[in-house]
Amino acid sequence: MPFVHSNGIKIYYEVQGEGRPLLVISGTGADLRSPRLPVPEIDNKFQIIRYDQRGLGQTETPKPPYTMEDYANDAAALLSSLDIDHTNVIGTSFGGMVAQHLAARHPRTVNKLILACTSPGGLAYSSYDLRRIIHKPQNIQVTSWLKLLDSRYGSLEHELPILDAVETLLSTGKRIFPNNVTAGLLNQLEARSRHDAIQLLEKIPHSTLIIGGSYDLVAPTQNLQKLNDLIPNSELKLFDGGHLFMLQDANAWRCVASFLSED
Repeated sequence: MPFVHSNGIKIYYEVQGEGRPLLVISGTGADLRSPRLPVPEIDNKFQIIRYDQRGLGQTETPKPPYTMEDYANDAAALLSSLDIDHTNVIGTSFGGMVAQHLAARHPRTVNKLILACTSPGGLAYSSYDLRRIIHKPQNIQVTSWLKLLDSRYGSLEHELPILDAVETLLSTGKRIFPNNVTAGLLNQLEARSRHDAIQLLEKIPHSTLIIGGSYDLVAPTQNLQKLNDLIPNSELKLFDGGHLFMLQDANAWRCVASFLSED
């Protein structure tokens, strides 16, 4: 299995496809051992680099506490170990927070930047604190989580098959958030709660696409707008969905592919 020793820890990673490199930084609790849906808009069109973040999946769990700078440095060190000195980057949710720090602290590493369903942090523009979910009684966790994922959840006026699928997975005990709470996840949530890139965003020089769902209560649209306000060379696109908008609206991945294909 592919591991590298980078930034003082053993990091598990996977590389798929050929072409221009694209680093994918995943969200809270992500584990590459979990099934992944195909994305024809980018699969086999780029050299896609994915990895388990510190404390998650098959990557080593170093002694906490962790900082957002640690996560960004892990990503930069991984790329260096793979002899990739310049890459497009897409960060989703927590991964988008890491991507902000990566782009600001290691600007030469990044070509184009995509920030999906994420937040700049700080007191006024943080994503919902997911520690509040895992501390709720078990019978309330699922409903609370689904409502955060999409504010339309529970409305008889909207059919939300993706949310229904997530509800089924959770109710049958699948090991996905918030069912699967590990020490690494708790350490990640602690770092997430301290994320604040407000003063860093103006330092991001890269062409940046900010995308999100109109019904997302984890990373609400005002947070996306703040990112767009603070990153100089950015554009904001909203889609029909919530925190899982990239599964809910087929136009989202098409937008990503179009952005990456532009010179």
